Amino acid sequence: MKFPDMVHALKPNPKCHIQENWRILDFFSHHPESLHMFTFLFDDVGVPQDYRHMEGSGVNTYNLINKSGKARYVKFHWKPTCGVKCLLDDECIKVGGANHSHATKDLYDSIMAGNYPEWKLYIQTIDPDHEDKFDFDPLDVTKTWPEDILPLQPVGRLVLNKNIDNFFAENEQLAFCPAIIVPGIYYSEDKLLQTRIFSYADTQRHRLGPNYLQLPVNAPKCAHHNNHHDGFMNFMHRDEEVNYFPSRYDPVLHAEGVPIPPATCAGKREKCIIEKENNFKQPGERYRSFAPDRQERFICRWVDALSDPRVTHEIRSIWISYWSQADKSLGQKLASRLNMRPSM
Repeated sequence: MKFPDMVHALKPNPKCHIQENWRILDFFSHHPESLHMFTFLFDDVGVPQDYRHMEGSGVNTYNLINKSGKARYVKFHWKPTCGVKCLLDDECIKVGGANHSHATKDLYDSIMAGNYPEWKLYIQTIDPDHEDKFDFDPLDVTKTWPEDILPLQPVGRLVLNKNIDNFFAENEQLAFCPAIIVPGIYYSEDKLLQTRIFSYADTQRHRLGPNYLQLPVNAPKCAHHNNHHDGFMNFMHRDEEVNYFPSRYDPVLHAEGVPIPPATCAGKREKCIIEKENNFKQPGERYRSFAPDRQERFICRWVDALSDPRVTHEIRSIWISYWSQADKSLGQKLASRLNMRPSM
């Protein structure tokens, strides 16, 4: 499982508690599938101007299921109605240096002034029967679904029209979990999602306690009944003798059944690399979509990161090789500025 090690690499050095490029570039040099992510992280959008001007991506693939049980793979996207805005490198120093909580202040002040932030919710869908028709695996979280082939479909909106009253109670204690779904949405075979279904709840129990779903910010707003009880920090009063299901003494009924799509599984179960890796096509396409000045900023950020004195010649060579496979001219420019030989 790569996820815990990825988090360790991105977090500060455990010895000096400083986030360092050499650790990040060392880890990800073993994982070329990360290249697409870095076209976002090292791009201008890597530093949003504030929360109101940033997009949201569901990353994982779920299933949408209709009443007849027909399923479609789905990805969710949030698009801010006020547009996407970013901070360039010199602006980051100025804005962040003046107020490290500038994004929180902007959001709070905007809501207080009645300038309510709004995001439109869009979906992309794929018929699972068409999964193999693409040159990438749609369940690979390192890939995006091309919008020219799979257009965004508007389905809703989110408006923040009230500030919270207590940050700790209503924000710090929030417990998001990909396993908590509503009728009509179900899990897919997305490998990262399958891991998150289990890991998030474990994290919340450790962070907030076994009864974290009883906290007002996490509890259902509608009438509900379950047999979750006891454990540390339980504050729900229950005056009942039957705490199991089913029972003839307490004839509680099942919730209305929701169809779950059947899945036919055949073949050998093994731990292996995704068959259609295709790790370099989308990063190259995204880089080439940048305007020349945006490409230049992207290159400068990579030159700066790869110039870290603890980044070895071997690691620099690997990254130049990766970027050369994504876009030959990009690899050549990086090699030239780092005084290295292009790999392609």
